[in-house]
Amino acid sequence: PHLLVATCFSNTVCHICSSSIIHAALSRYNWLVLVFLNEWWAGSTINMYATDADIGRIGKENAVLLMNHKYETDMISGWTVCERFGCLGTSRALIKESVKYLPIVGWSMYFIEFLFLKRSYEEDKRIIVKQLKELRSYPDNFWLLLFCEGTRFTAEKHQQSMEVARSKGMPELKHHLLPRTRGFLLCAQGIREYIPAFYDVEIHFPNGSPEPTLVGLLKGQPQHAHIYVRRIPTEEVPEDEAACAEYCHELYRIKDRNFEYFEQNGRFPEKMHVIPRRPYTLLIFIFWCVLLIVPLMKYLVGLVLSGSTFTIAGVVLVGILVSALLQKMMEVTQISKGSKYGHTENNDKKK
Repeated sequence: PHLLVATCFSNTVCHICSSSIIHAALSRYNWLVLVFLNEWWAGSTINMYATDADIGRIGKENAVLLMNHKYETDMISGWTVCERFGCLGTSRALIKESVKYLPIVGWSMYFIEFLFLKRSYEEDKRIIVKQLKELRSYPDNFWLLLFCEGTRFTAEKHQQSMEVARSKGMPELKHHLLPRTRGFLLCAQGIREYIPAFYDVEIHFPNGSPEPTLVGLLKGQPQHAHIYVRRIPTEEVPEDEAACAEYCHELYRIKDRNFEYFEQNGRFPEKMHVIPRRPYTLLIFIFWCVLLIVPLMKYLVGLVLSGSTFTIAGVVLVGILVSALLQKMMEVTQISKGSKYGHTENNDKKK
């Protein structure tokens, strides 16, 4: 209930506010509920691996984050990193358009202006450039999260993806799907003047640990994420379409080797940095509880004590509806409910 009420309230205000500062603040509060769930409720931790030079640049510049997509909670880990580096309010993700129709999760992304791709290169380029110009007016640096694989990794999708790789004579990947290069190309060609760097981001959880899930977080089960980050200056990314696509594929071959390194060694290469959680997240959650939950519970108790059968039935009905929405939200995060692996005709042409 805390998550649903706080999310609905902040989303509504976000949608009607025109001030970039207010919008960024409310966007931050919206995702802080999930970050609180990860950091304070479940007690999850994050260890980051990067060079000293790269870790010193993180959070101090605009960037596109190229993330693997293997776990149900990898995006929550991503938001947690954004919060710890002060970029949560101005972080967005490139996501397929159908996601915005999903209950709660999709609605949240729509209200705080995520970038939804319509599978039309020119239209998507126009949308991204327009959104980035607006993000430049925000008080903090912004990050764009991009999952080039397009869908979460499963054994079935991996088999299908590697069949495509073999048919095209491409090297096979062990821990990733073949990347869909169109989103990467959009960033490399259309917005490079706004983005000084791309970050190669690889997430892994300890070998032998339980599969990280949203249900596990709700039960208070800690999830200890290990995150590798490598900074790639934008000038190193080619603008030519064919060269850019090949660069993206080579990048995922490097990601695959780094993931395998963790499988063999229990850690990523490069120096480990422990980025501590901030009390700010806890304070904001308490603020939401005092502002929204306490008055709401007082109101509901008053309704129930009124003794009206009709009123009590209405409260029960609302409770059932809220539970159904929360259940639907959790189902959306499940890997088994993810989209099918495959490429549209339009996507294949871009490759």
